[in-house]
Amino acid sequence: MLVSVRFISRMWLFCALSSVSAIASAAVTVLPSTHALSLVIKEVAGETFVPLLPANVSPHDFSLKPSHIRRLQKAELVVWLGPELEPYLAKVMLHIPKHKQFIINRGRSALKYGEHPWTSPEYLLQGLQQLSQHLNKPWSSKTWVQQMNNLHEELFFHRRSLQEKNQGYLVYHDGIGGFEAYFGLTHLASFTNADDQPPGAKQLAMIEQLANEQKVACILIDHEVRPKLVNAVLKPSIKRVAIDILAANSTSIIGYITQLQQAILSCGKV
Repeated sequence: MLVSVRFISRMWLFCALSSVSAIASAAVTVLPSTHALSLVIKEVAGETFVPLLPANVSPHDFSLKPSHIRRLQKAELVVWLGPELEPYLAKVMLHIPKHKQFIINRGRSALKYGEHPWTSPEYLLQGLQQLSQHLNKPWSSKTWVQQMNNLHEELFFHRRSLQEKNQGYLVYHDGIGGFEAYFGLTHLASFTNADDQPPGAKQLAMIEQLANEQKVACILIDHEVRPKLVNAVLKPSIKRVAIDILAANSTSIIGYITQLQQAILSCGKV
């Protein structure tokens, strides 16, 4: 009888400990709003979570379907950019408990609609650190900082090389301001501003003049480009360099920033 009691006690303790272990190791169901944010989460948590939006869709203009709302309601944690950058989520997130949502870099200086702050390594680093604390996942910034320093050094010499030729680069869409500010870059001009306003006649004339004066080494084009408009203003000899502002084709957040850097490094090279 004594042996049976001991056996049952041990089995009960084993089951209890197993349950606690299972609960502790159970992964939180995280729902990132965009693909870029899914890469941020992957960097911290080491897991890949399917974002709410398709990878190639901008978070500025999107219409929620009932299936999207159900995903938001079922998620244990929704990671998003905040109401200023994702107004389509603002109303529905009012009905999601505060402890079930996390806004990247909440409290940062006010962001405006149309901006792409995830192009900024500084913004991303702060978000990575905050998310690491929120998820209670240890994350070291050492590799990140070292990689950004390497990219910065390469861009410094490339920018100086372009300046010696009295050249710079154009952007079709003024959407990488965060990246440029961090690395000390400035584009010559853009076809459209951050708020996606179409270019006026004066803007197009200025761009054409820069090209005629051979000051344009390349133009960075993204998913919003209107090729006919670009071709009407710029000659085919001016290099078109594709950039992926939405990180749709990236598998890591460091890789994403590196791809933007590589695009600018290719500017001016034959």
